[in-house]
Amino acid sequence: MKHLKKIMDAIRITEGNGFQYDEAAIHSGYGEKEGKNSNVIIKILSIFGGLLATLAFVVFLFILGIYDSEWGMLLLGIVLAAVAIVIDRTYNSFILDTFSVCFYVLGVILFALGLASLEVDENHVALLVILMALGSLAITQNYVISFISIITIGAAMLFLIMSYNIPDAIHGYLLFYTVLLTFCFLNEAKLLTNSRKLAQLSGPLRIGLVFCLLFGLVAVGKNGLAPISGRSLWISSVVSIGLILYLASKVLKRFGVVGKKKVLTLTLCFFTLLPTLFAPAISGALLIVLLSFWVNYKTGFVIGVIALIYFVIQYYYDLSLTLLTKSIILFSSGLVFLVFYFFFTQMTKTYEEV
Repeated sequence: MKHLKKIMDAIRITEGNGFQYDEAAIHSGYGEKEGKNSNVIIKILSIFGGLLATLAFVVFLFILGIYDSEWGMLLLGIVLAAVAIVIDRTYNSFILDTFSVCFYVLGVILFALGLASLEVDENHVALLVILMALGSLAITQNYVISFISIITIGAAMLFLIMSYNIPDAIHGYLLFYTVLLTFCFLNEAKLLTNSRKLAQLSGPLRIGLVFCLLFGLVAVGKNGLAPISGRSLWISSVVSIGLILYLASKVLKRFGVVGKKKVLTLTLCFFTLLPTLFAPAISGALLIVLLSFWVNYKTGFVIGVIALIYFVIQYYYDLSLTLLTKSIILFSSGLVFLVFYFFFTQMTKTYEEV
């Protein structure tokens, strides 16, 4: 609370005497957040207990023979998902939240299995699951349920692309999630202030979009996973490289780098990124790292670094690439890191001195 008071005092001094705010509401929201972040051990035990209870419930359903009834699975899945949302909207208890998440996951699984057992077309099943996830996002703002809904939508979209046998549509998938992730990260302040619902969804939205983008990057980055033509890989890379350069331009502007020095730096960045033109997974992971660095999102930064290391190793062991191509990609990736590390280090030191 003392830290919060210091922040509010600093804002009051900056904005002047005309600055008004609801101090009671801010303290109430801050206290609620602190409560959610406390007692980690109790929360972990509660989650573990909820998972065990759900597992026991699954065994109970198996004994009852619910899995032998297609309509039973379908209706029970809908009921469990609905109950999960009602619990989340009615009660503000972490233990009940845990059960609501478990019920929701089980409900979605039973819903999909029920439709599949009724011999509904798999593409229609995927579309219905997407609609179910979108409905959940519109109704509830539970962190875990929202996160699961977001990654479910991404996974179902990829499933539809592969099911319709149009693997090159993955480029459209990557374009959509790359632009959406960049927009959400760079406009986070506007999203938080425009709508209370969006503010509550900001956390799961960020991590969910990161994972959805990674799904697509894995599809194009892992050899043999998706039958994509190597000649068209540049389509996805162009978007990532362009956004990286745009982000670099914003960083340069923040640190007061203008004129010829700015043009020279951006040109250097462009030629450094150019060898990754046919390695969209590397440029995409690098974009995640830079976006997370820009907004100080530590979780996304760590995930991006791990993904970048994985994709670099993956390209090294890709038998479809020549040794020369591998060497160029690895050399350029290392050079990218060195350039950005040197650049950000120097700019940060200059900024601190000012």
